Amino acid sequence: MSEIAIRRAVIRDYTGVSALMDELHHLHVEARPDVYRELQTRMGEKEYQQLLETDHRYLFVAETVNQGEIVGYASAQLNVIQNVDLLKDRKMLYISEIIVGSKHRGHGTGKLLMQELIELGKEMQVDSVELTVSTFNTGAQAFYEQMGLAVRSSRMEYIL
Repeated sequence: MSEIAIRRAVIRDYTGVSALMDELHHLHVEARPDVYRELQTRMGEKEYQQLLETDHRYLFVAETVNQGEIVGYASAQLNVIQNVDLLKDRKMLYISEIIVGSKHRGHGTGKLLMQELIELGKEMQVDSVELTVSTFNTGAQAFYEQMGLAVRSSRMEYIL
């Protein structure tokens, strides 16, 4: 497997990031067609550019060093909870997406992306790094547990 470098995402990464987002969305559509709509493209270039320009939003890509191929993508957002009567004040880095292309899984790319996000959280002095994972995505769940994440809550449904 090629050597992988993690770096901040830039606009020229759109094509590679978009392909990864499409792959992840297709997985969701296959598993839950009752919830997810089939899309031509999961994220348009304008939306991607807006994410790059959003304050407190952090986008990273994993790319092969030799070929420059985008094989992974992660995005996270800083959430600050303050002055909520019910909750203690805290800072959280919320992972919106972490994706490794299906051909590149199992070679440490996801681990590198996750470590990058955890280090970012440490630098920002957040209280936690959090994410949501679908129950049908058992591979991702096992990966996150291996990385030291623990289930904090579960969202349940009763389908009518």
